Amino acid sequence: MRAAIDARTLGAPKTGDRTYCLNLLRGMAAVRPEGEYLLYTDRETGLLDSLPPNFERVVLTAPQPWLWTPWSLPWDLRRRAADLLHVQYIIPPSAPCPIVTTIHDISFRRHPEWFPLKHRVLLNLLIPAAARNAAHVITGSDYTRADLIDAYDLPPEKVTVTPYAADPIYRPMDKEEAQRQVAARFGLRGPFVLAVGVLQPRKNLPRLIRAFGRLSREVPHALALVGKPGWAHEELQRATAAAGLGSRLKFTGYVPDADLPVLYNAADLFVYPSLLEGFGFCALEAMACGTPVVTSNVTSLPEVVGDAAIMIDPTDERALAEAVLQALTDAPLRAHLREAGLARAARFSWERTAAETVSVYRKLMETEPE
Repeated sequence: MRAAIDARTLGAPKTGDRTYCLNLLRGMAAVRPEGEYLLYTDRETGLLDSLPPNFERVVLTAPQPWLWTPWSLPWDLRRRAADLLHVQYIIPPSAPCPIVTTIHDISFRRHPEWFPLKHRVLLNLLIPAAARNAAHVITGSDYTRADLIDAYDLPPEKVTVTPYAADPIYRPMDKEEAQRQVAARFGLRGPFVLAVGVLQPRKNLPRLIRAFGRLSREVPHALALVGKPGWAHEELQRATAAAGLGSRLKFTGYVPDADLPVLYNAADLFVYPSLLEGFGFCALEAMACGTPVVTSNVTSLPEVVGDAAIMIDPTDERALAEAVLQALTDAPLRAHLREAGLARAARFSWERTAAETVSVYRKLMETEPE
């Protein structure tokens, strides 16, 4: 089998797509599957240097960026006689081999109001076609699998769940050392509550800010929001202005991968009140660091955190505030959440994800006509 994998996200800032691609490839390297693997990027990256010899890097350019998927990639797949192509989301309109696509969620369909018009139009045009025309679809949770089958009327046997995991960089470290590093790098010099994610509507940050404002007089903590700017900032800006938290509300902007484990470890609590997640990497990363978690009780998040976190209705600001206050003021509860979170995170493995993904490849090869 000669499988081609679109690895262009490795040249982009950290997102769930990049986390998935990088750790899937590392997991594959660990399980050492037979066959050849062509790893397509559009620029050089050192992230692939440690992979085994049967993982070949292919740097492929296009006359224009928008021609990469529909033109440059299919041409090169044909030239290299690839047996299978694995992408995330969007597939080429034609290809010389079967295509597997990983679709992490279809929030754009369920909540179009969360997306700019241009994104809505493109996603609703391209993703349904990708799901229906791909030979197989992979996703990270039972929630998203059911959503895909329902939304696009897919045969259930066409959609496989391969649960994801936290990157191995997320692990416990000395809390005092983490706090010293966070103070030096980000100016956070006291106890703080952490939230991580792109600043976009589905992350539910205005409600988090308002909920934190409710309890701010009862705890000494700051609230640190980590993530690159997204879109639709108006409500977030209004909530920030109305909260009156001053220096106790900290926006760090985009943070490199290497700094995130330090932030998780230095925080007293991680809060993730997202309205919809296809998997929920950030909650798992926090648990892998031993940080107690408060998160939503909707979509895929209960599958990820199990009974190892406090779950709340993300639309209920009072419940969110009460859960955060309880976690910050109840030391035995925090200790329990720390141990439960570490045990829960240990149940997820990129080696398992990789092995199950390669199994999808092999089954597809076995069923494809000659």
